[in-house]
Amino acid sequence: MSKVRRALRRFGAAAAALCLTLAMSVVAMAQIDVTTSRISGVVEDTSGAALPGVTVEAKNNETGLVITGVTDERGAYRLLNLPTGTYTVTASLSGFNSAQRNNVAVKLGSVPTIDFALGLSSVSETITITSSAPIVEVTKTQASTTIDTEQIKDLPINGRNFIDLVLLTPETRKDRERGNLSISGQRGINTNVTVDGVDYNNPFFGGTSGTAEGRAPLSISQESVKEFTIITNGASVEFGRSGGGFVNVITKSGTNNLHGSAFYYNQPQSLISDFADGRKPADQDKKQYGGSIGGPILRDRLFFFGSYDQQAQNQTISINPIVLDADIAARYPVLASDPAYVQTNDGRVIFGRLDFQATPSHRLMTRANYTTYEGVNGTSSSASRTSNTNGIEEMDSRTYVGSWSGTFGGNLLNDFNATYVDEYTPRQAKNADLPEIQVGTFTYGGVSFLPITSTVDRVAFTDTVSYLWKNHVIKAGGDYNDTSVEQVFRGNWRGVFIFRGTNFVEAKAKLLAGKWDEYRQFGGLGGLTSEEAGGVSFGQKEASLFLQDQWYVTPKLTLQAGVRWERLDNPDDPVLNPNDRNTNGTYKLNTTIPDVDNQLSPRLGVTWSPSAKGVARATVGRFWSRTPALLFAQLFSANGLRGTQYNIQSAGRCPTDNLAPSWGSAADNCRGAWDPVGVERIDFTKLTTVAAPGITVIDPNFTNPRTDRFTAGYEHELVAETAIGVEFTYAETENLERLTELNIQYARDAAGNIMTAPNGRPLYSATRPNSAYGSVKMYTSDSRSEYSAITATFRRRFAQGFRAYANVTYSHDKDDDSNERNFSGIQGEDVYDLANSWGYSDRDQRWRTNLNFTWDTPWWGIGFSGSYRYASGQGFSPTIGDDRRFGNNDTINNDRPTIAGEHFERNSFRQPDFSDVSLRLSKGFGFGPGELTLFGECFNCGNSANRTISGNNQIWGSAQTPNANFGIADTVTTQPRTWQLAVRYDF
Repeated sequence: MSKVRRALRRFGAAAAALCLTLAMSVVAMAQIDVTTSRISGVVEDTSGAALPGVTVEAKNNETGLVITGVTDERGAYRLLNLPTGTYTVTASLSGFNSAQRNNVAVKLGSVPTIDFALGLSSVSETITITSSAPIVEVTKTQASTTIDTEQIKDLPINGRNFIDLVLLTPETRKDRERGNLSISGQRGINTNVTVDGVDYNNPFFGGTSGTAEGRAPLSISQESVKEFTIITNGASVEFGRSGGGFVNVITKSGTNNLHGSAFYYNQPQSLISDFADGRKPADQDKKQYGGSIGGPILRDRLFFFGSYDQQAQNQTISINPIVLDADIAARYPVLASDPAYVQTNDGRVIFGRLDFQATPSHRLMTRANYTTYEGVNGTSSSASRTSNTNGIEEMDSRTYVGSWSGTFGGNLLNDFNATYVDEYTPRQAKNADLPEIQVGTFTYGGVSFLPITSTVDRVAFTDTVSYLWKNHVIKAGGDYNDTSVEQVFRGNWRGVFIFRGTNFVEAKAKLLAGKWDEYRQFGGLGGLTSEEAGGVSFGQKEASLFLQDQWYVTPKLTLQAGVRWERLDNPDDPVLNPNDRNTNGTYKLNTTIPDVDNQLSPRLGVTWSPSAKGVARATVGRFWSRTPALLFAQLFSANGLRGTQYNIQSAGRCPTDNLAPSWGSAADNCRGAWDPVGVERIDFTKLTTVAAPGITVIDPNFTNPRTDRFTAGYEHELVAETAIGVEFTYAETENLERLTELNIQYARDAAGNIMTAPNGRPLYSATRPNSAYGSVKMYTSDSRSEYSAITATFRRRFAQGFRAYANVTYSHDKDDDSNERNFSGIQGEDVYDLANSWGYSDRDQRWRTNLNFTWDTPWWGIGFSGSYRYASGQGFSPTIGDDRRFGNNDTINNDRPTIAGEHFERNSFRQPDFSDVSLRLSKGFGFGPGELTLFGECFNCGNSANRTISGNNQIWGSAQTPNANFGIADTVTTQPRTWQLAVRYDF
């Protein structure tokens, strides 16, 4: 164990002991609020002596809300539960001049410090302070970045999905397997998104709600988002179920002034450049339009806000000419393909919100968000499929949220939030009567697993009580999530015919002759249909309790600590028990998915300000992640009892299996001539026994991932409105989920020695140790990862019309399994030797650089903004081109070569670097009560190629020297330079 890991564990143990001690004495510690923020400071007289009893008032300039506090014996005050916005802060005490600071910006995740110095006066007078609040916030312990309303509005975003702005902040990226946000070196599936104080994650699929697993263009309209904060490190105990980071979002509300917007965006095909490699871009038509409106119903009391956002997009995808084979179309007309297909990506979002300030002490909010999506041919964007080998993707998502915030006296606050989510995701087939037909690397017919339907219903609530006691802000609370899921997923239920060959010509010849090599089909057992066998319905319940405080030890020293406890109650329906067998070797159906109720998360943070312009921060804590419920679905549907996949090999001749479909021509006399029309060729009702079915089980000790994280950093005001900082992060995660294989064994020679494959690695036997089953896939949680990073930041707060933010991160990210949601098969080269798979993770990118700026120029209403992103290449693993060890027992080509006695490590080679520049130029015109803005945006303005190395060029081969095309970047994956024209009206 490394010294860093030992030190981290000792630090974590000490933090846990400290937090539990504090909890027992009811002096727990807290940090900042989730949906609101706070202002703190000190009031002194002109000699520097503390002034107790001073009344400090903050008035929201947009809604008229007034929050009041009183300084303590040290002259310190804290104003809590402030909705974000602009405030006028006033300090007053009898016998002294009042002092006032105007236009104090309170943003999500910020804790501005506003100090006052009051002078004696015999005449009532208010002194207005014109200096701005310090840019360095000395009581803020978390490492976070806030993207505010103006940045969301002004920065160019291709597709207007505000989540993409997260990628401009430190230690963030998208995972390459599922496209989810990955923060601080953790799997994207474990990032947590919170909107208006409630969990906004899909607990079934993982990732964010309302995204249809990343296919939907919109989830919440950019027009509805007021601000969001990306917390990379040091999150308070109110945040949970993520080992990486948190995206905390708040939505817009109405104010005392009627305001709104209307917008229209268009990407003309004529303004899209050719790719850097000379290819023409696909024909496309993309438009986005909508608007918003908000204002008062009762001034200072009741407000409304609503928005509408819609995207209409289609693009034409040309089919690979090889697929358009004339011989295949003539022989089987139903497999003929159009030369291209049109893929749509249409979505809309309707949002509404009401806010009621019943009194200055009690506020209520309710909102609804309705999202729909349709993607014709949205299942695949591949050019290696026929135009009909696709599906129609849809989604209908409804989210309802209500909250109440109450203040009792001057010291007690309560915040309550509740949500209900109903998400329906049907995935339809384009044809009903064709199986999937694989001819070499090309696909004909239908999509084997369509249609799919899934429904997720969730009820959740959270409640937090805060109490101000002396120089502490004590906070306690908890949350509860009740999720029910239903899904019908029938992998390969249509049937899959596989025609193999060393090239397309060979595979095509077999297709024309009807001589398939393999047939796969999923079906129901015991009289169940495939739909019944593939259907699952179960629920999960999650609960948490937390206790915390923020202790203002001195004006220069702040401590925050706390402890969070979480519990996951998994479904109680029985699953197979790999530790309890029947006499015939099959597993008994007598166990359940393990619950997880020991998730204790102690966290500790400290800030120390050696001067008014600098602050040092350090945090240590434990974080638990959620396991998506979809991983558990196959435990019920793929258990060899409800249903199974049946495989038949032909070995180049008529299969002897009586359940086999037709093979060859009529002359072959093998159950008739093969015909591509017809699904579910095997009649599962004729199966009296299932020989060696493939099944899925779960490790009886399965648990959720756990991350221990340490951070330390320093931030300093460089000049007015400008700060620089540096931060170090170390995170170690254990209990990561992976997929392993139970029913395999090493091959041994006559002397009992383990045999080796040509690459020097252990060879597995083709004989299963348990003849009752074929493949036995098991979900286990024994993987781990380590992440370390150092980040430098530069930020200039908006002043004189200009703001800028830049960050550079250097990191190392290692693990032994990088899967995001394991359905693609086993990733490890040797499932019994995890150490052999330890190396740089799929997420690892050594360097990441981000820059963004907005500038309201002083010339003729012209605005200029943009962003720059750079990332060094991710790793890839060289392979030998086939699987020499597992044979048919492994479905992934993951065997790495051994060259000159050295076995290549996983991800030991690198993809090319990535860079992108996006810019916006705008011109505003006064028009009626508002401003009309015309602007043009370009994405990938430099037309960077951003090439990648495809899977074929990651094959080293079996020789000591690599294949000629190994490591050659042959694919351009990013969009070429694209111009977008837009007009919007704001009032």
